[in-house]
Order: sequence, then C-alpha cells, then structure tokens
Amino acid sequence: MTTIDRTSPLPLRYQLRQILLEKIETGEWKPNELIPSEQELQKMFGISRITVRQALSDLVHEGLLLRERGRGTFVAPPKMTHSPQARDTLTEYMLARGIRPGWRVIERYYTEATKEVAAQLNLITDSLVYCIRRLRLADDEPIGHHVAFLPEVFAAKINEDALLEGGSLNYISHLPQVQHSRALRTVEAVAASDIDAQLLHIPPGSPILMIQRTIFAPGGEPIEFLQARYRGDRFKYQIST
Repeated sequence: MTTIDRTSPLPLRYQLRQILLEKIETGEWKPNELIPSEQELQKMFGISRITVRQALSDLVHEGLLLRERGRGTFVAPPKMTHSPQARDTLTEYMLARGIRPGWRVIERYYTEATKEVAAQLNLITDSLVYCIRRLRLADDEPIGHHVAFLPEVFAAKINEDALLEGGSLNYISHLPQVQHSRALRTVEAVAASDIDAQLLHIPPGSPILMIQRTIFAPGGEPIEFLQARYRGDRFKYQIST
C-alpha cells in the first residue's frame, strides 16, 4: 500500500499507518531519522490533520516512532532484546550490534531497608543496606534505571570501579558467593514515575518494563536485590520455555 484508497472499507487512519509502517520496515525511513511533519503528511496524502495525528500516535504507542518536543517525530531505533536464558549479557548484546554500552552512577549511600527490601534480602526492617542508583546507557542514551540494594556485609567488598563497565553484576562478580549464585526474577509492566521520566528522558506515565531480581549465594543467602526499570520503547524481555 503506497497511497490512500478512499473506496476501501479500511479506515483512513489504518491505511496511513500501514503506509508509514512499510516505510519503516523497508528501511526507506531509517532509525533515528526525522520523518515528515504532520502538516507535510496531511498534504502528501490529502487527509485531515486529525487522521495523520491518530496514525502517528498508533506508531508511537507501538514503539516504532518517537516524538521529541520541539524537534519532531523520529523513527525509533530497534528495541534491544534480552533473555535470561541467553549466554550473552545485555552488554555483550549491545556490543555485538555496534551499540556502545555504559553506566552512569547517580548516587551511592547507606539507608534503612524498607519492608520490601528487607523481605527480599532476608533482613529485619530498618536494617542498614547499601543503595546504588545507576543509569544503563546505550550510545550515551539512558535506557534503564537501576536501583540495587546490598546487605551491609557485602557493601564494603564491592568493586567501585566496575560500576561503570560490564554487566549489572560486574561490581560484585569477584565475590566467591556470586560465582555459583542463582537469580530470582519478576517482570512487570508499569507506568514511568516522575523520577523515571526525568532520568530516562520520557514523559511521565510512559510504559516501563520493571525487572526485579534477587541474587542468592549457593547457600541461599541473598546478596543483592535489584529494581531495574527500562524504557518500553527501547527494550523488550524475551523468555524461552
């Protein structure tokens, strides 16, 4: 489909969506490329501004287009896919695709464990834990917001330099307890909070993929509890059964 067919029973909104989708899928519109404005698309296809806006909104919600205030609408880069069963880490996945991975440490501090954190780490509520807040980067763009909590006994043993490189566990991978550890993960779709929106450069309420992970030593002792929140338009989680 390359033109609008006014004799078709298909709604104009759907027809335009299919035309624009084809331009993305065939590579005519490349990732990160600025597409024509609403007014330009309106003139190109002879349809109303509302219809154009609806078709664009559909593709934005599907994660295929990105709107940037004051700049326009861009083709979204392909979503990064990661599987807990995969042998390569997310860092290795990005490197294999020419994406430069990285981290930005926002803050590190001791705090009293909330009820949730204490339960995950098998601690008494208000026990002292070490909190590390980081951003996961892809070509210097924030795609993930990580908040990790560790029991006080492990806090003094972390490798501070490794917080800025490698995978999410790189900073404690040298610990003997981590060598044969196991992980318990949950995955949940949530709306971006104000702090997520600020750190990930997305509107509040945008779709977020929240991954919670607890790392256990071979003897069952919790080592780390992580809450990782990823942009829904840049990341998807693959689970094999």
